[in-house]
Formats: sequence, C-alpha cells, structure tokens
Amino acid sequence: MKSVFKILTEPEFIFLLFLFFAFNSAYADYNSAEIVQHLGDTIPLNLTFVNSEGEEVQLQDLINKPTVIDFCYYQCAGICTPLMLGISDVVKKVKYIPGKDYDIISISIDQNETTEMAAQRKRTISAALGRDLPDSVWAFLTGDSTNIYKLTDAAGFHFQRTQGGILHKGVLVFLDKAGKIIRYLDPGYNQDGSFRIIPSTFEMAIKDAATGTVTPALTSILKTCSSFIPKGKDMLILLLVLGSGILTTAFVFIIIKKAKVAGEGEKHNS
Repeated sequence: MKSVFKILTEPEFIFLLFLFFAFNSAYADYNSAEIVQHLGDTIPLNLTFVNSEGEEVQLQDLINKPTVIDFCYYQCAGICTPLMLGISDVVKKVKYIPGKDYDIISISIDQNETTEMAAQRKRTISAALGRDLPDSVWAFLTGDSTNIYKLTDAAGFHFQRTQGGILHKGVLVFLDKAGKIIRYLDPGYNQDGSFRIIPSTFEMAIKDAATGTVTPALTSILKTCSSFIPKGKDMLILLLVLGSGILTTAFVFIIIKKAKVAGEGEKHNS
C-alpha cells in the first residue's frame, strides 16, 4: 500500500488538509455554544446594566417577581429577533399579565452594543406586541463584558464570538423573585424559521417560578440534535460541522480509489 502522500497529488492533499482544519475549527466553535442548566442556583443580582433609556440599573431592582431572561444581541442576524417576536406572540396568548404576574428582561451578550440599539429593538418588539411596555416590565439591557460574563456563566449560557457575530443558542431562563433559576425553556421552531413557544408551557414555567418550584426541561435534551435551526453565519457553521462527516468519507474514498488504481497499474505493468 502506497503512503497517502504518494496516493494523493500535492494539491489534493493540501485541499483536504485545509478543509479538515476548517471543519474542526467550526465544530469547536459550534460545540462551545451550549446551555448548561444551573437549576436551583441564584444569579448574581448585584450586577449593573444599562436600560434602553440610558439609565444604570441593577438586576436586584428589576427582579422582584417571576422573571423571564432572554439572552440575545440586538444586531443579531439570526435567531435573536425571531425569539423576541416569539415571546411577544406568546405574551398575547397566555393568561398571566406582564408587569403583574411576571417580567421579561432581554440582555445583550455583546458588550459593544449601545443604548440606542436596545431602544430600537424595544420599539420593534413593542410594535409587534401592539403596546409599549415600560422597562420595569420588559427591559432591554446592555452592559460591559465583565457583567455579561458573570451573568451568562451563572446561568450556564455559553456563547462563542466569531468573525460574523456571536454563535449562541436560543433559550429562555425563568427565575423566581429571588433570582433562583427555576426552568430553561427551549422554544420550538416553525418551518419559516420563527420560534414557536407553546402558551401552556410558558404559563407552567411562570407558575413554577411563582412558587419557586425547580423544573428540569426535557426538551433541552432534544434541541441540539433535532430542533436547532440557526440562520446566517450560524447556519454556515452548522453546515460546516455536518460537512466534516462528508469530508471524512470523501477522504477515505479518494484514498481507496487511488490505491485501487495504483494497484491495478502495478498488476498491469508486472
């Protein structure tokens, strides 16, 4: 059997090697964007962020009832806006009233985003909701990297910065009034790429947060393997990850084919 270097031409080998490292790098990025459930843990409430009015606020001043945390970033070209629209849609369908029974906090995971970006996103979501909720009910926050990472690490929300943006997954984190993590809700996806949040599931999560009942979410086990449908840069990375299997198959196929051709040539010459 000839060595790989003799079976493949130099351009073929270099091309396959390049794809191999590219796929490996993409897979490492994709795999690092994960949700690690910290059920029962309490998030740090002394962290300071800035709301869409440009005012500094601490989480302890915002969280005083069941609260839904939405980690996002406002310039996201993928899942962030569809998730917020999904929240605004389910808010109109559930029996619980925002501001009375629960609050919502959208927090940018990009420290470079500004108050104006948060305000613009709030206007977009308020238009979809059909009313303007005050920041005390649905806050749109920005913050520095230190506070962002302290909060996301405490919540088990891990993301990866890439050249095209931030690779992350869509999940809602439900807290009780003391900031204890009660439940992670993984929204489903519609065929058009929008989010589907089941009203009864949303209501149950709010109810659990009101009573302080920690509830594991079984859907989180299924999401990564079957339900995660990212867009834009995230879709490209996912395709690269899936393509790694194709690359491996192609690599093996080329080696076998070249070896067979080489073997037949040696037999013909002998």
